[in-house]
Amino acid sequence: MSLKADLHIHSNHSDGRSSVREILETAIAKGLKAISITDHDNINGSLEAIEIVKEEHLPIVVIRGVEISTAQGHLLAYGINRDVDKGIDLVEAVKIVKKLGGITSLAHPFQFYRQGACRLRYFKVVDCIEVFNARSLPIFNSLSNFFRRKYGKGITAGSDAHKAEFVGSGVVMLEKASDEKLIMNALKNGQCIVEGEISIKNVFWRIVK
Repeated sequence: MSLKADLHIHSNHSDGRSSVREILETAIAKGLKAISITDHDNINGSLEAIEIVKEEHLPIVVIRGVEISTAQGHLLAYGINRDVDKGIDLVEAVKIVKKLGGITSLAHPFQFYRQGACRLRYFKVVDCIEVFNARSLPIFNSLSNFFRRKYGKGITAGSDAHKAEFVGSGVVMLEKASDEKLIMNALKNGQCIVEGEISIKNVFWRIVK
């Protein structure tokens, strides 16, 4: 059976509007089997989610995550236990995440007005590329996937939801991946497919109520 995972979600631990509990409840209701809460520059949201899942035996896997605001663009990091300094060089951030046992993915590449990395040299140093972001225009997602293939990188995708209602609008589908380590290995090796839908409400969540 396929495992459906949304790997890019923001909670009220950074600039999201929804609590971790609201995100978990929505994800489970929508049939997601895994999520990663990737708040800006802090892992508190994902750690809180892990705690809730463990205490309440919820049927969902939480992958530790964070979106690092590097000097050259936003970088998703998975599987690490501590924050990485905001404003750090992107290449240095990748090295730190690797030392901590995690993997990295460029967040919404080419979307320059949302601090997406644009230079191709950064595609070469990460483990994965976010090839579908539900808040990116199709042209940016297509370009990301093209260069992901060109450089032989892994795949991530996510809703980039800042409100719980948008959770699940961008996902990866994985086979035989039932925990954080197996999921990260599958992502890194590109052993997944991407599904998603872009909505105006999600893109302009700050404006549309």
